[in-house]
Amino acid sequence: MALSLAACGTQKRETLELFAMDTYMTFVAIGDGADDVLADLSRTVNTLESSLSRTVDTSEVSRLTRDGSAVWDEDGAQLLSWALQHSQETDGAFDITIAPLVELWGITSDSPRVPSQAEIDALLPLVGYEHVHQSEFCSISLDEGCSVDLGGIAKGYAADLLRAQLEKEGVTSATLDLGGDVFVMGRKTDGSDWRIAVKDPADTESYLGVVSAADKFIVTSGVYERYFEENGVRYHHILDPKTGCPAESGLVSVTVLCENGAWADALSTACFVLGPDGALALRDDLADQGTNFELILATDDGRVLYTDGLADAFTPNDESGYTYEALA
Repeated sequence: MALSLAACGTQKRETLELFAMDTYMTFVAIGDGADDVLADLSRTVNTLESSLSRTVDTSEVSRLTRDGSAVWDEDGAQLLSWALQHSQETDGAFDITIAPLVELWGITSDSPRVPSQAEIDALLPLVGYEHVHQSEFCSISLDEGCSVDLGGIAKGYAADLLRAQLEKEGVTSATLDLGGDVFVMGRKTDGSDWRIAVKDPADTESYLGVVSAADKFIVTSGVYERYFEENGVRYHHILDPKTGCPAESGLVSVTVLCENGAWADALSTACFVLGPDGALALRDDLADQGTNFELILATDDGRVLYTDGLADAFTPNDESGYTYEALA
């Protein structure tokens, strides 16, 4: 996802670029003291990664997998609590216990491979959020053989924490790009909304369209992010917890817009797994419960579907070759 930034007049603008959580990030803050704020944001992201990454041997997640139980700090416990809630609300389409299958496929590793069906079947019983137990909030335990991967929600949660830091320091205009997870704070200094270009999954140098937004999280999950090819077949990193294989849902990318970063992150994965009809049904179900979000869905047959709340905010790229459909 690309971010389109206009000039900021006479206000001070500071930019920080870093590599963390296995992705490149760019933070922009506007106003006095912006440089100090960005340094604080960088420290927050690095602390979260050291605590919650499955690939860091000393992290809380690694300790939980190794020992089967652990006492986490407050940030980790809060993230886990939300992850379990989102797993339940999406009926397991988003599920942090997918970790054994993530490791089996190794799609994000240096040596990915296509496992046998027998290997997949042997691990499927270990997948299911009911295998994770949280007591007294910070005390976590796992059923035997299970493990967790917070990669599908950690960047969104990090963006929530960074937003809170910006608000605490009085920053009213900023953009956070956490490698596909974008937060736009306030508006540009000329009073207009930020403009975010949503990548074309078939050509990442191009885009599906542009979204105008303020104070929103915009998160995209797509087949182009991480994948490998074997015998002419592309295998992407978004696994379906029910099949143990890369999701075949008819979608090639999902973009979610909402007011909570962790939720947007989890929803982008869940909606990708569910496919167009399932994603829209989930949106309706959650709206009945008071949770609202908007969607941009790119299908594998060349269509781009976007929900009614984006009717005035999403501008299609007429040169992309896609067919666009605004959903009532």
